[in-house]
Amino acid sequence: MLDKNLFTNRSPPAQAPLRFAILPKATAVPSIIAKLNAATLADPAVRARSVDQGLDIPPRGQQTPEALAAFQKAEIEKWWPIVKAAGIKGE
Repeated sequence: MLDKNLFTNRSPPAQAPLRFAILPKATAVPSIIAKLNAATLADPAVRARSVDQGLDIPPRGQQTPEALAAFQKAEIEKWWPIVKAAGIKGE
């Protein structure tokens, strides 16, 4: 379980949404992806457990491959200048 006071008690407010995605091969059949996508968070037990573990579950309309791609693009555009300016490198 995430300590929700981790950032607020020690530093200025920070936002770090935590999301997971299953990324199939590019050749995956779109109708299968749509069925898996619809079923994954439709189960109330799965949703509750995900929230309990600190996951940021987007609204249903944003739970599509296209929305995930847009979210990832926006996050890269937001954080890349900071990563680059700080000289952070992958190991």
